[in-house]
Amino acid sequence: MKYRALAVAAVLFAVSLAAGTAMRALYEPRFPPLAELQGGAFAFQDASLAAAGFRAPAADLAWIQLLQYAAGSLPEYVDAPGKGYEHLAKLSLRVARLDPSFNRAVLFGAGILAWFHGVDRPDEAAELLRDGMRMSPDQKLYPLYIAALAYKKKGDSDRMIALLESSFDQPETPSTMKAILANLRQSRGELKEALVLWIRILENERDASEHGRARAKIVELRAALRGRQGKKQVDGRKHQ
Repeated sequence: MKYRALAVAAVLFAVSLAAGTAMRALYEPRFPPLAELQGGAFAFQDASLAAAGFRAPAADLAWIQLLQYAAGSLPEYVDAPGKGYEHLAKLSLRVARLDPSFNRAVLFGAGILAWFHGVDRPDEAAELLRDGMRMSPDQKLYPLYIAALAYKKKGDSDRMIALLESSFDQPETPSTMKAILANLRQSRGELKEALVLWIRILENERDASEHGRARAKIVELRAALRGRQGKKQVDGRKHQ
């Protein structure tokens, strides 16, 4: 326990100096009461830091733990067999309850729940977004994502993708969501559009976490486009 406490303190100090805090809105967020903080494995950590006045740094630490969970490396929260991302909404909401201005956590969780391949839990995503809206009603991307979910339920993927891509360059749009959009384009056979999105990801310093995958995807899509063009030329000669 002693070493764990020291590790948490060290991480907290580093996180408080990180750029993530500076990138968020430069106003004092409307912190919910301490009673609204979530229970669970990190309840003592959250309550202790929040009570000491460290709500924003606590949210930064919770964000790191959310990313660790999404990557499958958070021992405190392990999914049951066949229940991928079962704790994602809870851990995303935990960040927002510590600091309602940390909108990326809610958008990140909702994006995976609604649009990540093989997950498809739009109702859970919508509830997470509604919770986010109650805490941060001025965040314009929450209603945008909810509208995109409505198009998804109607089967109108064209409008859904167009709406989501309208927020592609917003600072709070998670890099994971941008990658999801590029993959959606590719799954629809829209290779040129997918290539453009991956190039935009690679050119954006804020999306550094996706740069490795972007480089691989750009190579893959360019090869696929060359193959498609070559096939068209062959088919064209056959019909001459």
